[in-house]
Amino acid sequence: MKQLLNMFKFDLKSTFKSGMGAYMMITPTIMIIVLKFFLPSMDSTSANMAVVTEGPNAVKQEVIVELETFAKVKTYATIEDMEQKLRGTGTVEGLYWDPDEEQYVSVLERNIEKNKAFSSGARVIRKYYVEENYPDRGKTNTFIYDVPEELSDRSETSPVATMGGSMFILFMSFIGAFLIGLGVVNDKELGTDRALQVTPLTKAEYYVGRSIFPLLTIAFYTIVSLLILGLMHVNILQVYLVVISSFSITLLFGLLIGALAHNDNEAIGVGKMLGMLLMLSILGGTLLPDNWHWVVYWTPFYWVYDVLESVFTQTATWGDFAWKNALIIGICAMYFIVLKKKIVKGLS
Repeated sequence: MKQLLNMFKFDLKSTFKSGMGAYMMITPTIMIIVLKFFLPSMDSTSANMAVVTEGPNAVKQEVIVELETFAKVKTYATIEDMEQKLRGTGTVEGLYWDPDEEQYVSVLERNIEKNKAFSSGARVIRKYYVEENYPDRGKTNTFIYDVPEELSDRSETSPVATMGGSMFILFMSFIGAFLIGLGVVNDKELGTDRALQVTPLTKAEYYVGRSIFPLLTIAFYTIVSLLILGLMHVNILQVYLVVISSFSITLLFGLLIGALAHNDNEAIGVGKMLGMLLMLSILGGTLLPDNWHWVVYWTPFYWVYDVLESVFTQTATWGDFAWKNALIIGICAMYFIVLKKKIVKGLS
């Protein structure tokens, strides 16, 4: 245990001495903070309406009051100002009065040609017109705030958080592989591995010691990502069980980088090639139709992404969770058996 602790301390010092190691420790923090800005806020989840309030195109105040009951209304002096806003982001509809036609005009942001659906503004105007001219008629429109019954089982968590959290943990498992691989490469380059051969430290203890810091790094950034992305309500035990099973990918790729590379530049090159598997898994899991996901079944990254997303959306059952994690470890074990001679030769 003392030897493993000393190995961990040495690994920690060498990582922060290396500019690349420090970079890989700082980059995840920046990534998760940037990802946080893409989470929808309370304002972005409610309806937004841009209306003209001055001149001949002004919308009546009573209409604006009605709009404010369910939407966030932003006022503009002219039609040009309103349309300029609609070309940006955050506002989806506009409303103004056309004095020539003596009627309201509702403008939809990025409106599809031949779209015949009523906008929210048009519905409010229709309701206002009926109430003003036919006060005895029943309600024309009823605005509801509850989730429809057919969508009641939908996850309340933002897709940005569930997908982003899954991708981030996948990215951290790859960062962990880089930390292991660069550590092994640096020891080979400096001759430290030969010096360690005359110490009581065995090869197994050496690689276990090399793995402690990356594992702690992944575990730390996992809880940070859950806190920042608002995912603390999910099953934390399941998340960390996935982290442990996905560490088999970290070990496999770390040893592969250490075996194939002889310096930092070669390690980065090998890492880029292996990183293609990560990108392929994410693209396959997010862009391919469900019936085409089998194309990326062979990569363990896909299964990590799949099981993490089910955990984050709270749809994972323990049965599916167990066999998918076993599959992750099994695929990595299979690849290790196939590449064992190459890895052992490169590390010896």
